[in-house]
Amino acid sequence: MRERERERERGNKVKFLISAFMILGFLFATQSFAGTPLESQIIKGDHQQLAMYYSDQAQEFKAQARFWEGAAENYEHHPELYKVSDIAEQAAHCRTIARDFRKMADEAAGLASEHMSRSRKGQ
Repeated sequence: MRERERERERGNKVKFLISAFMILGFLFATQSFAGTPLESQIIKGDHQQLAMYYSDQAQEFKAQARFWEGAAENYEHHPELYKVSDIAEQAAHCRTIARDFRKMADEAAGLASEHMSRSRKGQ
């Protein structure tokens, strides 16, 4: 019985940590869009700075995708820490988040490329 309680406590701790990382990831992702420097770059039409901004965003999103993919692998490679019925669901959830971050990275890279092209053309 005690072993089961310890496993449950470990599982709860891991779930708490994963939830905390999800919240932090969301905050970091949204914080970068809320700043006024981006707004001033848009108003000025500073395509070179915008290209750099979106390139940085793409890198951050790729890092987040790697993190979430690692979280999914952790669920799969350490099932003893979790309830058996939750492992596949949690791993799939983490992979969905990773996929979303990869999509955001691709979109940001596309915007970076577009703004770099406009910068070169002098627009």
